[in-house]
Amino acid sequence: MKRFTGLIPIFLLLGITACTSGDASDSTAKAQATCKKLLGPAGVDWLDGRTGGDGGLHMGSDNDLKSARSLFYGSVKQWDFTSTEIPNFGLHEVCRVRLDVKDPAKQLDIQFNPSIFPFDTDFTENSVTRVAPQVTSISRNVRLVHGEDRSGKTRYRVYVKCKIPGSPARQANDIPIEGQLTDTLTGETSPRVLFTHLLHSAKVVAEEFGCTNKPAIPDTPPASVTG
Repeated sequence: MKRFTGLIPIFLLLGITACTSGDASDSTAKAQATCKKLLGPAGVDWLDGRTGGDGGLHMGSDNDLKSARSLFYGSVKQWDFTSTEIPNFGLHEVCRVRLDVKDPAKQLDIQFNPSIFPFDTDFTENSVTRVAPQVTSISRNVRLVHGEDRSGKTRYRVYVKCKIPGSPARQANDIPIEGQLTDTLTGETSPRVLFTHLLHSAKVVAEEFGCTNKPAIPDTPPASVTG
């Protein structure tokens, strides 16, 4: 599928909705479970260590993993693979972590979306980052991309070919999973550390999504990712 992949801004939409105390408690518990599953024990320990959270971290989520899977499947099935238009799949936040729930300027955010970029996109020419990003191909099914956006925030992205049942053969390349991590909470600057946590999340998501091609996602980024 050929489609225009020029500069496209990404907007992070955050919201806190009013609800009853019972609903809020259930929602908080579900969000914590989702974040902890995505991060794994090592990721949660890393967060606590970097923030001094001591269990006081606020974990939120707009989508649990089941709803994220449903959103991905729905977007793929509704897309016209003969179209040359830019798809508008939206952003699916699955985990956000803050020390102060009212301070969105300091948070770790994880999203998993149907990608508007095909897997084989030349990200050095088509990018949402301020300058050409660093691109690392891990395998025929997994790529890493990171760089600063126009606001100066570094975005870490993983692209995973994920073939879903009943979709065209080209779907895994044309609409891969895009995982994205941004971190203004911990002060962590090491791409290796941040990609390690994003890759763990991607493994969880690929399993939850039931990718029939079973992409092999490593535990850590390759040695070429430094810092």
